[in-house]
Amino acid sequence: MKRLTSYLIFLALLLMACSPSRPRGILSKQKMTDVLVDFHLAQGMAEAQGDNSEVTRYKFIQAVFKKHRITEAVFDSSMIYYSGRAEEFTHIYDNVVTRVQAQAERMGLELSQANQDKFAKLTNEGDTANIWLGKDFACVVANPVQCLYSFTMKADSTFKMGDSFIWRFRTLFVGRSMNNEATALLNFYYDTDTVVCVTDLLRNNPKNELRHTPGRALDSLNLRSITGYIYLPLVKDADPPKPLLVSEIQLIRMHKEEPIIKDTSVVADNIVVDTLSKRKTERLTPLQVRESQPRERKINVTKENPNPIHPQQNIPQRTNRRRR
Repeated sequence: MKRLTSYLIFLALLLMACSPSRPRGILSKQKMTDVLVDFHLAQGMAEAQGDNSEVTRYKFIQAVFKKHRITEAVFDSSMIYYSGRAEEFTHIYDNVVTRVQAQAERMGLELSQANQDKFAKLTNEGDTANIWLGKDFACVVANPVQCLYSFTMKADSTFKMGDSFIWRFRTLFVGRSMNNEATALLNFYYDTDTVVCVTDLLRNNPKNELRHTPGRALDSLNLRSITGYIYLPLVKDADPPKPLLVSEIQLIRMHKEEPIIKDTSVVADNIVVDTLSKRKTERLTPLQVRESQPRERKINVTKENPNPIHPQQNIPQRTNRRRR
């Protein structure tokens, strides 16, 4: 038993010694979290000023790097390193989202954005719903392994014919480059092998939407599945595109509004009778026509004397005398 315990301890120490350490020049998890929190808050402050130009956002990003005493190259390398490690990157970004939301509420940034966004607090139920099931963030890097972020969603019983969709997300390149351009694409697969494609170029606009509203030809077809991706191309240039952060991902599904049909029927004694249709379809017999015509009816009324004369007591009634 002691030998087995010693062997397990030795094996654990050996695994710890052989585990790859963080490369030199890569930020620690805590430092990376702190930088990303200020990074997102700086973008929110830039948008709150009403100036979404690339120059303004770049100034805020450089202020973040200066605050944490790091260079843009170190930040890029750290983003590439952690984005290739899904578990670590998920843990870092979960902490970032929690802290950004808390600090944004204190700064008044979250409230102003939520009041202007009618889709911000949607659930996955109702005629207009957020049906996104994946993570609400991703990082796309211009290399053969991390240049593509994709998803696939199969239609279920909540989908209806004529549904419209909006794929919404925020994007942010973590640095300046002449080749900062990505492609977003949505594919909708209907019955009879019908495919509809929607594409958009992602440059410096932080808010992005891809919309699809089916036309008359698709209203009678069932939707089978939806696929989508964000692709950052590989550019063989001295100025490659910077890593692209994708956050606040939503997929909004909107049911088609049902037409309102006016009811012209008349309801009487819990029996619905459509008078107009009956007049057009039914023909009355001569007997029904005669009976339906208005007739004057005589009513015999017997009037009573309001002041009747009663005979007095002990006084004989007068009788008519016969004339001789």
